[in-house]
Amino acid sequence: MNYQRMKSSLLFDNKPLWSVGFIVMIRSIGFGSTWPFMAIFFNTDLGVPVYLVGVIFAALAISSTGCQIIGGHMADFSGRKRTMVLGSSIGLVVYLSIILGLLFHFSVLMISVLFVATSLSGGFLFPAATAAVADVTSSANREKGYAIYRILANVGWAVGPLIGSQIFDAGVIWIFVLVEISFVIQFALILALLVETSVMSGQPGKGSVLADFVVLDKALIFFSAGTLLLMILTSQFSVTLPLYSVLKVHILSRDIGYIFMVNGIVVVLGQLPMTAILSRFREVDSVIVGMLFYIAGYLLVAFSTSITALMIDMVIITTGENLTTPAVTSIVSRIAPVDRVGRYMAFNGMANSAGRALGPAVGSFFLYLFFGSDVAIWLSLDIFGIVSLAIMLMVRHKRFVEKEGNELVF
Repeated sequence: MNYQRMKSSLLFDNKPLWSVGFIVMIRSIGFGSTWPFMAIFFNTDLGVPVYLVGVIFAALAISSTGCQIIGGHMADFSGRKRTMVLGSSIGLVVYLSIILGLLFHFSVLMISVLFVATSLSGGFLFPAATAAVADVTSSANREKGYAIYRILANVGWAVGPLIGSQIFDAGVIWIFVLVEISFVIQFALILALLVETSVMSGQPGKGSVLADFVVLDKALIFFSAGTLLLMILTSQFSVTLPLYSVLKVHILSRDIGYIFMVNGIVVVLGQLPMTAILSRFREVDSVIVGMLFYIAGYLLVAFSTSITALMIDMVIITTGENLTTPAVTSIVSRIAPVDRVGRYMAFNGMANSAGRALGPAVGSFFLYLFFGSDVAIWLSLDIFGIVSLAIMLMVRHKRFVEKEGNELVF
């Protein structure tokens, strides 16, 4: 492939797309260094019982749900850049507070509250960032645009967990320091690199204030119901999988980062080739196949007895992620009217956050309830993926039909 063809294929001329992706990458380096270890941190360092760890992560996702609605609304009416600046600023303050909390021995409850408050940052930042990607890509290359955005974000997920594993033994506080540094850099880059891509003129549309925040679109609601159930399964990535790996497979806590590093590497290396292969198929078919990989990957965890086996499971799980995530985001952007992309993204993000809220609580409960049966733990969780798969098959049967203005309905 010559340079010009590669330049065109990777959308190198689309500087706004690459700027948004690079900014999110910096954040994910810091965030990715913490995430594999947080459930273990609460359970082993702070002495929080397994089932309550799930409750903390559920509260994190519930908080994110509300912020997704507000963040999507702000992204539409105040602008993508301003909303991302706000989200980054909140992250700076909250993670600095966690660092001070660890230094001055805040209570477990206060540390937990601050951890939940970290969701405010992402709740504002991500609807704006994903809407910005839609702003700067055409309908024809939007899925590729989201794939590039995801690859850049997951460079951080490849590097962050590796760094976290290296500094874990020095103390979790240093991981939080790394996150704070990443937020400082991200904040500076948002100010320096981003230009505003979309700000709606005038006032919010006619109707009640509630109507401006809540999206009542049959296609979006039905589709988001399926992604919500899928998120219940995929969110086992954050709590159940690391706790299971340490408590059941007896992996060393500091080595958890290597399992999560595989996730980032598979996205970085596999996302674009997979997107190219699947470009000839419908996006909903990509979601369906991805769900099958998720279901198989999590079930195989029940039979894994080493870190190598868990890393192989992560390859399968991440393949499901590569198949579903860009396609889901692209489908939502196609459903949305051009003046409501941020709110449609926020609605789907809200549904996904609800799934992520339920997932850790459900997963940690099943881990506690079925601790003596590995198969029962993961088979019970797979039920949510199977129901989600059934919904997506219904979506495929009803078929999205393109209408004028690129709005897609059943």
